[in-house]
Amino acid sequence: MKRNKAKRSIYIRIFGAFLITYVFLMIGFCVFLVSLEKEAAGKEFAAYSLQISNRVDEALNGKLDSNNNIIDIADVRREFIRMPLTDMLSGAEAAIFTDDFELIYNTNDYLRCSYTRNRKENESYGEYGLLNLREWFSDEEVKELIDYMIAEPEAKKAGDINGYSLHIYGWIDGEMIIPDKIHVDASYADKFDAEGNVIVSKGTISYGNVYSSGYEDTRGLPYIEHGIVRDDYNKFLNVENQYEIRQMVMDETRLKSYVKRITGIAYTAERVHMLTYRYYRVVPYRITTQTQDQVLYSAFRTAVGMDVNLWDRVNSTMAYVSASCLIMFIFAAYILSRQTHKIYLKQEELDTKRKEMTDALAHDLKTPLSIISGYAQNLQDNVHTEKRAHYTGHILSNVHRMDEIIKKMLEMSKLSSDSFEINIEDVSLNDISEKIINRYNNICDEKHIKTYIDGEAVIKADKALIERVIDNFFVNALDNMDDGGVIRISIQDNIFEIYNNGSHIPEDIINDIWLPYKKGNADRSNTKGSGIGLSIVRTILELHKFSYGVENKEDGVIFWFKFK
Repeated sequence: MKRNKAKRSIYIRIFGAFLITYVFLMIGFCVFLVSLEKEAAGKEFAAYSLQISNRVDEALNGKLDSNNNIIDIADVRREFIRMPLTDMLSGAEAAIFTDDFELIYNTNDYLRCSYTRNRKENESYGEYGLLNLREWFSDEEVKELIDYMIAEPEAKKAGDINGYSLHIYGWIDGEMIIPDKIHVDASYADKFDAEGNVIVSKGTISYGNVYSSGYEDTRGLPYIEHGIVRDDYNKFLNVENQYEIRQMVMDETRLKSYVKRITGIAYTAERVHMLTYRYYRVVPYRITTQTQDQVLYSAFRTAVGMDVNLWDRVNSTMAYVSASCLIMFIFAAYILSRQTHKIYLKQEELDTKRKEMTDALAHDLKTPLSIISGYAQNLQDNVHTEKRAHYTGHILSNVHRMDEIIKKMLEMSKLSSDSFEINIEDVSLNDISEKIINRYNNICDEKHIKTYIDGEAVIKADKALIERVIDNFFVNALDNMDDGGVIRISIQDNIFEIYNNGSHIPEDIINDIWLPYKKGNADRSNTKGSGIGLSIVRTILELHKFSYGVENKEDGVIFWFKFK
C-alpha cells in the first residue's frame, strides 16, 4: 500500500509538472506563432493591395484628361466591373477616392453580369454591369437564385445535370442592370475524362424556371436581349463582416486620418474578435508628391481592407506541434516517472539493506565482544588464574574474528564505490581453478573430497577479483559438504559452474544468499564465515557485468556465472 501510494504520488507530481510546463510552452508558442502569422498576413495584404492599385491604374488608363479628371465616370465604373478589384484577394473590399476624398467606386455584394450591346448595325460588343438581386426580388427568390449559382451537382453519367446558368433580360441604367426576367437553365453532362470529370456538357435555354421583377420601363432605357450572370463574383458569404469592411474602406474620416498619419506604404491592423484582425491600407495612384505638412498628395487613392482569421492560418501548425509536443511530453514524463520510481525503490531497498546490515553487523560483533568482555573481566578479577592463557587465547581469537569482519566490510565498501576500477586482462579460468584446488588440497584430503575440472576458457577480467570469486565458491562448497563428497568445476559454453553434492539451500532464501549477512543456514551462530562473502562475489561479478546464480540440483548445489 505504501509503495503504491508513493508510486502514485511520484507519477502525479511529475506528470503535473510536465503538464504545467507544456501548457505554458504552448501558450508562449501560440503567442509567438500568432505574432509571426500576423506580420506575414500583413505583408501578404500589403502585396495584394499593390496589385489592386495596379488594376486601378489599368482601369483609369486612357480615361483621364490632362488634369487627371475622369472623362466618363460610367465608363470607368464599367471597367472596374469588367476587371473586379479584389478577385485575387478573397474577402477584401476596396474603394477608390479622388484627391479631394470623393468616392468614385467601391466593391459591393452585387452580381456581375456580362451582356451584348449593338453599337452599329451588324456590330456588337460585350459589356459588364451589376445586378442587385435584393432590390428586385423577394428574399426567398434571392436565396433560390443564389442556390442555383453555387450548386455543384455531381454528374455520374451522360445526361445528368452538372450545373446551372442564369440568363438575364433587362434594361441598362449606367453600370447597373434592371432585370426584366431571369431564366435558370440546366447544363447536362455529355463526355467524361478517365477520372470521371465532366469535360463536355450540353444545354439549351428551356425557360423552365423564370423569375420576373415586374419593372416597367418609363425612361426609355437600353434593353438587353441577352445577358448572363457570372458565377465568379459572389459576395454573399460572410455578409455581416463584408458589410463592416466595406463601410471601413468607404469611410472618408478614416481615409483622411490615415493619409495624415501614414507617410509611407504601411498598413494598420486592429483586432476585431479573438484572433481575427482587420487590415487597412491606402495605396496612392501612380506618382505621389509630399506637401509641406507631410501629407501625401495623389490624384486618386485606393483604400483596401479585409479580415484575416489568424487561427485559420495557424491551427494546422498548432495542432501538429501541440500533438507532437504532447506525445513527447507524455513520453518524457512517463520515462522520468518510471526512472524516479525505480530510484525510489532502489533507495528504499538500500535503506532496508543498510538497516539489515547494521543489525547483522551488530549481532556478529556483539558475540565476540561479549566473550572478550567476559574473559577480560575474569582476568581483571583474577578468577581462575590458572586459565589466564586460555582467556587470553580466546580474547585474541575473537579480536581476530572481529578484525576479519571489519576487513571484509571495508573491502565490500571499496568494491561498491564509484571510484573503484578493475584491471582487465586475459585470465585462464582453468589455471585459477587448479591454483585454488591446490590451495585447499590438504583440507580435501582430510575430508576425502574428490575434485574435478572440465573445460577451459580465457576471459577478459580482473584476475585477482575472479580468483576471489572462484575461491569463495570453492570454500562454500567445502563448508557445506560431508566427508567423501565431490566438487566438480565445469567451464564450457561461456559458463563457469562449480558443483558440490552437499546440502540444499532452502528455496525460500536461495535468492537472498547474495545479500550481506544472509546465509544458507538460518542459525547464524552455527555457520562459518562473516556472512558477506557471497555479497562480495555478487559485487565483483556485477562490476564485470557477468550474470550469476545458484541452483539446487537433485543431489547437490551449483554456483555459476556466465562470462563474455
